[in-house]
Amino acid sequence: MSRANAAILFEPTSFEGVQQVLKGRHVAGASFLDGFVRHADVDEFVGVAVKPEFQPVFEAKVAGLQQAAGLTPPRPATALRFEDLNGLAKVGAFFCPDPTIGRLAWTRRHIGQRAYSICGITHTISSKTVQQALADYLTAPLQPWDAVICTSTAVRDAVVRVQEQYADYMEMRVGARPRQPAQLPVIPLGVDAEQFVARGRDRAARAALRERLGVAENDILVLFLGRLSFHAKVHPSPMYLAMQRAQAQLAGAGPRLHLLMTGQFANRHIEDAFRKSAAQTCPDIPVHFLDGTPGPESWSSWAAADLFLSLSDNIQESFGITPIEAMAAGLPCIVSDWNGYRDTVTERETGFRAPTWMGPAGITAELSRALDRDTVTYDRFIGGVSLVTAVDVDDSARAIATLAQDTDLRRSMAEAGIARARAVYDWSVIIPQYQGLWADLAERRRRDTEIAPPSELAANPALADPAETFGGYPSYRLSSGTYVRVTAPRSAVERLFDDPTANFSPNLVLTLDRALRLFDRVGEEPMTVSGILSDVAENDRTLTVRTVLWLAKFGVFSLSDDSPDADG
Repeated sequence: MSRANAAILFEPTSFEGVQQVLKGRHVAGASFLDGFVRHADVDEFVGVAVKPEFQPVFEAKVAGLQQAAGLTPPRPATALRFEDLNGLAKVGAFFCPDPTIGRLAWTRRHIGQRAYSICGITHTISSKTVQQALADYLTAPLQPWDAVICTSTAVRDAVVRVQEQYADYMEMRVGARPRQPAQLPVIPLGVDAEQFVARGRDRAARAALRERLGVAENDILVLFLGRLSFHAKVHPSPMYLAMQRAQAQLAGAGPRLHLLMTGQFANRHIEDAFRKSAAQTCPDIPVHFLDGTPGPESWSSWAAADLFLSLSDNIQESFGITPIEAMAAGLPCIVSDWNGYRDTVTERETGFRAPTWMGPAGITAELSRALDRDTVTYDRFIGGVSLVTAVDVDDSARAIATLAQDTDLRRSMAEAGIARARAVYDWSVIIPQYQGLWADLAERRRRDTEIAPPSELAANPALADPAETFGGYPSYRLSSGTYVRVTAPRSAVERLFDDPTANFSPNLVLTLDRALRLFDRVGEEPMTVSGILSDVAENDRTLTVRTVLWLAKFGVFSLSDDSPDADG
């Protein structure tokens, strides 16, 4: 019997690992879908296309992943339309590759809150949009059978903190403290561990890249791999300083250090800043730059390197997949003790974690206020926080120097890292955790109490029926006693269906043949709305009333709340 399944919200770029501007969430999405296809115990793969044209893209993508993995026989892949809520109910869970699940909960109310579970996942949570979306969990119709996967314990703490701060405001505002009902499990991102093991053991790639860079056999090549952005990813200066000080600690007796920066620059300005800073900050260290576009050239970095270095200092980093890739590739890691890195790199077993510092509460509040007022960009906001976030450079330097001199320690950490990547972070381990979560949510959906069931008035009270919200605008409201009279020839109905200015909203009114039957039914004598609806099926009544108003709008019918005999 297969495990619980989920329909995956699909927008192609969210699952594409090779892009002009590649970000961590793209890599994570592409890796997840590949891992899900390879390791999910499901009968079929189901997507939810954000746009109709994405339906065949999802189906082709899954077919290609199955073929690449050699899965036989292939399982069917189907993409639902975004509005197909009944299709979602049949699957039982809806997986959104980001944390903005409140909006999806409002949509679900149109079919019923027990119809299916909604599951999101955190990536970057520092933007204004995402933090507001996390706060909106308190008012959105989320249920105990919904969840957002937090990729690290630090991220989960941050999510809770955002929601607690918003709950403080809500309590002050309305005198009651709302409860956030959705589950917040911690499940890390995954990797295809064996893929990185193979890349790390590619001796030919190692020899070729080291020769190309001028790295001697006994030199130590330290690798940073990731997006090269000093304001929005990792500031390079602490890494440059640590490398320079580590080389000084070796005092000429140890191996020569090299730093390889593999990644993508957003523009020439940032590239020039990286290169200039390297020349000024670590003049004794050869610093090499390599294009990080996924492919054989960037993958050769894993084989060529001896150590991995990433001193993350930016709040946009919520997990950090590269230390896991490094461990799988057999590289000891020197990382900052920061967010997800704290969960992934085991101190003195798979690497070292350098202490980090942020200021006391209030020290960066001005930046948040400026972001809220839109007087600074998001990049300047996170960049400003990064500039007042410190990483222990000396601790990092000692770790680099220690590992550079100790071949046995490098070997033992490499073996421990590969074992940890395989046992904890491989998709074959992670995907069953997703499916276990979805099964748990299904059980909660059966047994837990529903919170705020939808009223008949509106699934989303902020988007109620316009005829209700704006009911004070017109002179009259159509009622069962409103009289309807024919005021144009039958041919006028046919002309309306051919008029693009009158018939531009699909499924708003009856079809032409049914509209003509309605016209004939009203006939020559005025008829009340209740009379018109007397033999109309319940599920067609709304459509019929809309058609009456539509024909009145274009002069085929006239409407009156007075009896036709009132004047005579």
